[in-house]
Amino acid sequence: MIRGMYMAAMGMLNDMYKLDRISNDLANVDTVGYKKDSESFKTYLNRLMVAELPDPIRGRKLVPIGRLEGAVVLDEVHPVMKEGALERTNNPLDLAITGKGFFAVEKNGRVLYTKAGNFKLNEKGYMVTSDGGYLLNENGGRIGISGSNVEISEDGTIYIDGKKIARIAVYGFDNPEKLEKVGYTYFERTEESGKPKRLSVGIKQGYIERSNVNALREMVGMIKALRHFEISQRVVTTSDELLGRLMNSVGSLR
Repeated sequence: MIRGMYMAAMGMLNDMYKLDRISNDLANVDTVGYKKDSESFKTYLNRLMVAELPDPIRGRKLVPIGRLEGAVVLDEVHPVMKEGALERTNNPLDLAITGKGFFAVEKNGRVLYTKAGNFKLNEKGYMVTSDGGYLLNENGGRIGISGSNVEISEDGTIYIDGKKIARIAVYGFDNPEKLEKVGYTYFERTEESGKPKRLSVGIKQGYIERSNVNALREMVGMIKALRHFEISQRVVTTSDELLGRLMNSVGSLR
């Protein structure tokens, strides 16, 4: 009975993790370049179960029959790198990567990677993200623009009034799901993700990549998590009532 209460309580905690993750994803359904999260769980307190069978020589023997899982706990949360839909904006500074790849951005002294291509010019004429991160060129430098006619080719080359000034670099990783999320739209490389590698994928000017969150699917997932939470809650409540009756019955015995 106590084990049942424990397992139900652990299930409620896992449902809370799911609800927090889904709520965060739904809040960013309209965030440009946002990648939804996905959680994975692992079993905890595994115990090997054995059966005692007769043995003609030893009299009896113990035979493994499986494992009993004591609980399930959250293992990790990782981003889902599925591409979002491309939306046409006709803004010359809006960029979208056609395929897998990330823009390199300098922010607070760190090199981060993002799919959010809704760039703009800051007061000094540099291309920056919506929150001020500097877009980097193929040499790792900031990109300054002075001129009105901005054209960006599919290979990332930037032309101002027909003159080439820089080329935007696009990077990929061996295991992009192992990137560490920083904020909502930035990612930082890790040992598991591997080192960034230059990619020859296309860039579309005048487009942005939307969030890859499917609002309808996430709402269904939220309903499932809420129902499972309520069922686990009833298990805990019922087990507590039964345990209380058992203790009162034992205390009344003479």
